[in-house]
Amino acid sequence: MLSLYAPSPRTIVFALLLVLMPATLSHAQSVSEILNKADEKSEEINRVLKALQNSDKNTQYALVEALLKEKDKALLRVGREHALFSTNPVLQNMAIESVFNTNPQVRLVLTEGDSPEALRWVEYVGGVSDGRSGMVMLETGTHNGSCWLQPIFGNCRFTVLGNTVQFANQANGGQAVMRAQASLTLGPDGVLDGLILSSSGRARVSIDLKE
Repeated sequence: MLSLYAPSPRTIVFALLLVLMPATLSHAQSVSEILNKADEKSEEINRVLKALQNSDKNTQYALVEALLKEKDKALLRVGREHALFSTNPVLQNMAIESVFNTNPQVRLVLTEGDSPEALRWVEYVGGVSDGRSGMVMLETGTHNGSCWLQPIFGNCRFTVLGNTVQFANQANGGQAVMRAQASLTLGPDGVLDGLILSSSGRARVSIDLKE
């Protein structure tokens, strides 16, 4: 026997609607706020992009330098990609140094080895290889004023010279297979590309600075 005070299904549905309605309105309001913030950010980025077209090099240098120090990731990316895709070697150098200064790791990709064994170098340093390509994430290390140091060994692992990067990986005597060196040059696609030479052989190596 139903209790005299048992709520009807209609009453239950109505009560649920009353409970859910504030949350729905709050959600709609938060979405509106997000869209407004997105519009504001879009306008800000457009103003920055327009300012970057200034033909005065000193103005460009100052603006890019400021953007590369930005905490705002969107503005940092705008400045970095503008500099990476620029044909101005000064801006390219600023962008490359920014990547090594702010990214704790970079991804090295090996392809076109002179033998499948040449790609196995990445496995010796903690990466993976399938015989056709190889990939490894390496720490950029701390900067000593002239280069980024390889952890533990303290040698210069990454040295930026203009729009090129010199790479050297050291190892203890019994781990000679971990040693390698390479010279990479920035391309128009924002990717450093070059040849890497290790005890395993020779291969192409690249670092996508847009990542």
